[in-house]
Amino acid sequence: MPTIRLVEIHPILVHFPIALLIVAVLLDFLALFLRRAHLVEAATWCLGFGALGLLAAELSGNLVEDHVNRALAGNLLEMHKTFALITVFTFITLFVLRIIWLAPHILSALRPAMPAAVRLERSLLAVLPVLGKTSPLLIGLYLVASLAGLVFLSITGFLGGSMVYDHGVGMPSGSIPFLISGLLSYYL
Repeated sequence: MPTIRLVEIHPILVHFPIALLIVAVLLDFLALFLRRAHLVEAATWCLGFGALGLLAAELSGNLVEDHVNRALAGNLLEMHKTFALITVFTFITLFVLRIIWLAPHILSALRPAMPAAVRLERSLLAVLPVLGKTSPLLIGLYLVASLAGLVFLSITGFLGGSMVYDHGVGMPSGSIPFLISGLLSYYL
């Protein structure tokens, strides 16, 4: 039975946060146009799990970095790492902002199970009265930042895919995908 090598973990992990973060942004836009609170909740869950997945992908990428053939990767590896860090920072920041923004709603849902949630909610609203309110400007800025995050995510994925499929990084030299990619680039 074949085993998964350490260098194969990163490509396996990256697809989950990519999908979750794309869905999170799409759900945010749907929630804006359809005005459905449950879509915001679903987007929040996707964003949270997507951000955690990004951290796992970043960690796995750092673990396998020493196994990359730098002669094949060229400067793509450094560009990939830079955009990956920007992507992680963007989506982690968006998640933290979202949790802070939604804190009054989260705390009000916790009232029955946690009586201290009422005091915490009041204190939070006293310090930051804008929390829990919908401001078109804040929502617009958040959505623009989300779209920027998707651009960074796309660039990161493109650079990673280019390293693998165009330059054969992380693939055994006789592997079928590398052979097919080489043949396609030769004939196209």
